[in-house]
Amino acid sequence: MKTSGHRLALAGLAVAIVALAIGSMRLDTATDDEPAHLAAGMVKLVHGRLDYFRAQPPLMNTISAIPLVIAGYELAPGWSPYKRDHWAVGTHFLYRSGYDAQRILFLARLPTVAMLLALCFAVYWFVRRESGSVWGGVAAFALTGFCPNLMAHGRLATVDLAVTFFSFAAAALMIVMIETGSYRVAPLAGIAAAAAILSKSSGNLLGPYFIALLLVAFLMRRVPDAKRLWIGFAIAIATALAFASALILIEGSASYMRERFPDVPRLLVPLAEYRATIQAIRGWYAGSQGMPQFLLGEFSPDGWGHYFLVALFLKTPIPAILLVIAGIVAGARRIRFPVVALLLFAAMFLAAASLGRLDLGVRHVLPIYPFVYAAVMISLVNALTQKALTQKAARRSSIGVIAPMVILIGWHIAENVRAYPSYIAYFNQAVGSHRNADRFLIDSNLDWGQDLRRLEQWTRREGVQSIAVHYFGGGNVSYEFGNDPRRVRAYTPDQGRLPKGWLAVSRHFYRLSFAPNVWRVDYDTLLEQARARYVTSIGGSIDVYFIE
Repeated sequence: MKTSGHRLALAGLAVAIVALAIGSMRLDTATDDEPAHLAAGMVKLVHGRLDYFRAQPPLMNTISAIPLVIAGYELAPGWSPYKRDHWAVGTHFLYRSGYDAQRILFLARLPTVAMLLALCFAVYWFVRRESGSVWGGVAAFALTGFCPNLMAHGRLATVDLAVTFFSFAAAALMIVMIETGSYRVAPLAGIAAAAAILSKSSGNLLGPYFIALLLVAFLMRRVPDAKRLWIGFAIAIATALAFASALILIEGSASYMRERFPDVPRLLVPLAEYRATIQAIRGWYAGSQGMPQFLLGEFSPDGWGHYFLVALFLKTPIPAILLVIAGIVAGARRIRFPVVALLLFAAMFLAAASLGRLDLGVRHVLPIYPFVYAAVMISLVNALTQKALTQKAARRSSIGVIAPMVILIGWHIAENVRAYPSYIAYFNQAVGSHRNADRFLIDSNLDWGQDLRRLEQWTRREGVQSIAVHYFGGGNVSYEFGNDPRRVRAYTPDQGRLPKGWLAVSRHFYRLSFAPNVWRVDYDTLLEQARARYVTSIGGSIDVYFIE
């Protein structure tokens, strides 16, 4: 009965997570980065040009493109590997090729949804193994799957969820290998690590992390057989190199390799390809690329060292934060190697991101979430197990602790449901009203362009005949509104005044209008001068006004 009970719970949670993910992404317009990722995936998969969108490694781009190729979609004949504007190529593919853009997005996002579910099961497996509690694993499954931020990026054709899943899988398997001295998991750990690195450049942190992890394991005396561990570690490295090399050699076309690496022996091409990718991404982590860095009402060209701490605090559900605090308190009483290992990765990843200058969203530290959730549940379950070992009074005390945990996890799930379908725009109650959210964070934390189609549907429901739109994101205003200039017209604040009638403004652009040297007049001044009346917000990311 216990076994069937937890399996039924897992099945129910899994169905709910997939339903929420697919239901919420159904009307999401292309986010700002998705056209570029789609173009890169199609070019890499079909044409073998691995240097297209060089800053992105090929694996997840390719995986997202597989359903599109199977469905028969093709890039327009005019594309060229020498035209590096992958955003323009992706936009043309979605909106000017005659295809159904929403169907393309739906198919390309499905692999990410599958990875979100796989991540939930990976966290469940690891927590159950390390805590000995199936229900602890179920709780960790729920924390992971119903996290609004993991859900937000677990439904997009981007790379953030992929590096999160593969990084957690690699770390969990490596921890198991250290604890057991078993060779069996070493190849899987190597493949997962290589997949993380081939999905997003931040996956490269796994190298330093594994070195630090081995050091911690020896210091905590958690290595049962050092010789077997070193052999397993060597197997993992060899498997990772073999997997990465095979992927690049198979996917990269012969003509591309001859053109790009004419003097490099074929077997060394993967190394040269990796080096070229590292060189390309170095600038992304060293500078802002001219993108607006915004935090708590301030703009900066260089970012802030505390940006991601603030973003995590504001965008993580409060019940999850309370569980993290409880887990840290419980874990401090009895330090366990798996918990230290998980939190070590979270700390290293957060430190690496904080040292960079690309402060554009909590998605850049997304891999932290499953590591922290797993560590918290292992700590809490072990603390409860110790309390319930002997007396009935201790068991009653444990029940008194379990009830608040259940309430917090239920609250966490409720926060996910409350955010539906606008997961990208989720903020916790610390911001007060969601109308204040853009005073704290913008860009992919709030408005990544996801609600354009919802705006168009709102105009139809409300009978709005014509509207001016100032839109930020990967969608296309003309496409969504039917290419009818009588229904929609573009607007920017540099025109000096607001147009009469209906006006929709992306909250990213609204807040950006206060940045120095962006537009002549900020939106607050324009709205006040025009005596604009706020009407509603669409999905949390687009505000609608009416001007008499």
